[in-house]
Amino acid sequence: MQNQETTPDDDSMIRQRLHRLLEQHSQSEIARKTGHLVAGVNRYVHGARVPAAFCTALVRGLGVNPSWLLAGEGAPYLADVHTDTARLGENLLELVEAMNAIARMRLGSLTGKHHLRVLRELNEALLAHERLREKLNEQSGPLFRQLLNDLQVALDKLDLERAADLRQAALQLSRLCDDEVLERDFTRLQAYHEFQLKNSDRFLHFQRRLFLASLPDGSLFDERACDEARRIVVALVQMDRMKEALRICRAVRTLVGRRGQQWAAFARLENTHGVILAEMGYLYKGLALVQWTMPRLDGMYRRISEATQIRLLLWGGMLGINDAIGIGERTDAKADHLLQFACWLGDRESLRTAIAYSNAPNLEPVWRSGYFRRVAAALLGQLERPDAQEARKGVALDPAAGKAAPGDAPMAAACNTELLVAAGDLTAAMKELMRCEEARRQLDPEVRMHVLAQSLHFRNALRLVSKGTRGPQGELRRAALKHFRTWRKRGYLAFGGVQER
Repeated sequence: MQNQETTPDDDSMIRQRLHRLLEQHSQSEIARKTGHLVAGVNRYVHGARVPAAFCTALVRGLGVNPSWLLAGEGAPYLADVHTDTARLGENLLELVEAMNAIARMRLGSLTGKHHLRVLRELNEALLAHERLREKLNEQSGPLFRQLLNDLQVALDKLDLERAADLRQAALQLSRLCDDEVLERDFTRLQAYHEFQLKNSDRFLHFQRRLFLASLPDGSLFDERACDEARRIVVALVQMDRMKEALRICRAVRTLVGRRGQQWAAFARLENTHGVILAEMGYLYKGLALVQWTMPRLDGMYRRISEATQIRLLLWGGMLGINDAIGIGERTDAKADHLLQFACWLGDRESLRTAIAYSNAPNLEPVWRSGYFRRVAAALLGQLERPDAQEARKGVALDPAAGKAAPGDAPMAAACNTELLVAAGDLTAAMKELMRCEEARRQLDPEVRMHVLAQSLHFRNALRLVSKGTRGPQGELRRAALKHFRTWRKRGYLAFGGVQER
């Protein structure tokens, strides 16, 4: 019967690790400590299939870490491995041996003379396999929980490099652990990690899995499911998929019913719902929802909501930048909204004020956005000392910020057009304007440009395209006029000062 204890690929990898062991031990020493012949060790090193019994002897005789020997994971020797982890590795080796015993069984043998003996052996092997799986699950659970706790701490501290290592280790351990609660927690932390990396599509992938796993058996919808749904909405907003996010908000509002309206998770959802409504052009409805839900929020949610309220009041013409600075806590989220609004106003005093606020050392980090800080600095530089050559360089999106959202490209093009207009390079500004328009037209119908990006783009069109112009530029100018008429009616009174050329 052919030896099926290891596959050729397994043998190749184990053999590579045997060569690592030979850097510290001679073949004769390995033979003596494992109870095997030197000739046998030599055959394994030079190409013969490696039996599981020899692997077991390496673990017991030389103190080799079985996880390292079989899978290349961890330190080579048990002396360098935590006791619980070592025990887990030994059981892993036993599990492999039990699985190999099952693999050696031939179902065809069940029709032969000794089928009862074969069935008994198969049953014993399966029982051994099941017992070892239970033992592995019991021992891996506490290790898995500790890894998840460490991963949570690393993510909370924004230590993304350590988080990546811990996540990889947790992924390996999750294959040995059948605890559904731990698995769900791991999915949540993977979503959190992708969120911090700003990989919105990967975040959405994990968040959808988490949402489906959170649906309870006993009732249609609970608070946990509501919060998981809200995180999906947040991911869609980050991907500029406002229409889809709005549909999910409305569906969840129906699912929660009257009882669910008392949940803290529902307050967070409604706050996000208000942000989406405002971004879709319904400023007063959005502002009302944000203001109504904010007293029910706490911690980071409260601070981000407070900054959002200030942003909506700025765009509604109800606050100026200096007034906004004196309201609420000092956070980088508020700083980012002030910078965006200053870029819209486009005057030196507003830009200086917003930049000074964003550079203050005592801002609490809840947002971590740096693009508009660079845009504001570049725009102020052009207003104080125009330099067309410098303006043509533009302000690129931060490549370290993760995968860009679909609306980021037209946003960058609109900001770069603004720089060229400030520098007085109208020819280059017109080219960038039409590049921005092309990017806008190519967006998926489900994707919506950020209101600031739209408004900068259309204001640039009114500055650069003369009345009576025909063709694509004329169409763009008409779309710009319609945009500002519509949005002023919807409450965006900050658009009242747009000047036409």
